[in-house]
Amino acid sequence: MEERNIQHAIIGDVMTRLPEILQSLTKSRLSSLATVNQISGRSKMKKEELADALSAYLTDPEQLKSIVLATDGDEWALLEPLMKESSIQDNALPFEQYSYYLERGLVFSFFNEGKLHVLMPEEVKAAAATLDLSRLKQEHDSSQEIHEYIAAAAHLYGVIKLDKLVQIFNSQHDLAMTEEELAQAAAEMIERGQNIILHDGTLFNGFIAGGDESKLAELAESQSGKPYYVPDKEELLRYADFAYFEMTPQLDELQTFVLNNMSKDKELVEALMDDIQLGCANKSSMQELIDLFDKRKVPFKSPVHAQRIISLLAEVYNNTRMWANAGHTLVEVSAMEEGSDSQKGLVRLVDDNENVIPKVGRNEPCPCGSGLKYKKCHGK
Repeated sequence: MEERNIQHAIIGDVMTRLPEILQSLTKSRLSSLATVNQISGRSKMKKEELADALSAYLTDPEQLKSIVLATDGDEWALLEPLMKESSIQDNALPFEQYSYYLERGLVFSFFNEGKLHVLMPEEVKAAAATLDLSRLKQEHDSSQEIHEYIAAAAHLYGVIKLDKLVQIFNSQHDLAMTEEELAQAAAEMIERGQNIILHDGTLFNGFIAGGDESKLAELAESQSGKPYYVPDKEELLRYADFAYFEMTPQLDELQTFVLNNMSKDKELVEALMDDIQLGCANKSSMQELIDLFDKRKVPFKSPVHAQRIISLLAEVYNNTRMWANAGHTLVEVSAMEEGSDSQKGLVRLVDDNENVIPKVGRNEPCPCGSGLKYKKCHGK
């Protein structure tokens, strides 16, 4: 932590005046600040011109307002101490908490006599003091909630048209939001490095096939004509955390079986459940799901265990919220089809009589735990 802070700090005497700080920086660093802040004409400016342009930009209250509104919760919490204190002296201050301000020039860090100083220049403080922080906080919280809806939709649905997300948002709020406002919020998130994609009025989860356009189009097509699963606001916003997923009774049963029969390492098994849930959400094949056990080094102790796991996986699969089903499970999709067999559309993944066990080389130990090579045991 301290090493990273020092790496990005100015080594030497602490300076508090913006013009002095900017003049001390290299032209490369000034160009970087100008690029992030999108200073017009920056490519043709000399060092002194860059410093002057940045000084004017960073002391403009309206520009400061736009920068501050794009902060996350932790960054906002740091704003008031930065404005009030001459500097924050903490060698272990999390770099991520102030890096956004640092890369835009609202704050600078210095390392002097073994101490890290993170500070807001006096001129920037004066400009920030003209802002109505109480009102700005309300705007910030509203903006953050919009960002959370975007993140939640990308996580839960994988892909969703902006007009549909606007409809969902407005159904859960008194004040209406426009599609243009939503697109602007998504663009801000992309600029901040959020792994989402905005293309032709559609929002995509950036983790889908690395952004491959054909895969994106394929997923969008798979959702065509399907109704969206829309939970209440509280549940929907849980999906803003990309680590969150619904722990269904079926997934819980699978986890319990693995813990009781295959591995006592709770952390390892929980990680395996994360993998399986994501695999099911992406409609992975049975073999791909089985391979996850091998990747996490959770061995099958017998063919009976393998068959039981396959049965449990089928139930997990049928009850997992899938991107291709607009957030619905296969069970829910089947139930929505009027007059159809209640089992229609559900996936067993394997035939009841099919003897599916993990792939095992003939000379590898048999998964039944006998100690014999597979070819001498169940591979006969």
